[in-house]
Amino acid sequence: MNAKTRLFEEVLGQLKQRAYFRSSAVAPLARQLGLQISPGTLRVYLSEAVRQGLIHNAGRGWHSSLAAEFKLDTKPVAPLARLLRRKFPLLDFHCWATAQINPYMHHLLGKSVAFVNTDDDAMETVWEFLRDAGYDAHLNPRGAAGKQFTVREKTVIVRKRVLTAPVEKHFATIETLLVDLLLESQRLGLMDSGECREMARAAASAGRIVMSNLAAYAADRKQTVGGVFGNEWIN
Repeated sequence: MNAKTRLFEEVLGQLKQRAYFRSSAVAPLARQLGLQISPGTLRVYLSEAVRQGLIHNAGRGWHSSLAAEFKLDTKPVAPLARLLRRKFPLLDFHCWATAQINPYMHHLLGKSVAFVNTDDDAMETVWEFLRDAGYDAHLNPRGAAGKQFTVREKTVIVRKRVLTAPVEKHFATIETLLVDLLLESQRLGLMDSGECREMARAAASAGRIVMSNLAAYAADRKQTVGGVFGNEWIN
């Protein structure tokens, strides 16, 4: 059995037991199994493995065993995004809602809370508009306000947007949602950290996400990939 065949069958076979693995994990495992492959040759072999569909690209420095890309349902926040686009056609914003992750929860969240992230100088204007439009709107609740927060009908939180957040048009991607939901759960008591990580693992196992985007955004928010999913799942 030649080195490439052993790499594909033994090394990648082990790593593919996880939904995601770091590309940097391939060489140490190969050496552990007695394979001596130069870095250049290893890169060629990994590219070939992707072309053959043995593994799949999950962003720079990451691979996945999942072939299908994750599809995030934007229907729960589409009316909110449409309302804001009509009122503020030049506004930079993105939104997401906890209803989008209900399919990956053990216990469904009773009431959904939506989040609108926009520029600092537009936050109050957006908040006032949503309040006047009949939403239970909250302007950047933190500290004591966050501890007293209660989810009601049509609850929406207006926060300052992070420019590096991965978005598609006016919607947060799953990578942004998973990082922000962990932070918002801590701020607002939406769910405990263990439940949040269990949901994140279920969502990321349902379809291939861009793990490099999540890792970069998590770092910008002073979080880690292990913090989002649990170290035991990702390492």
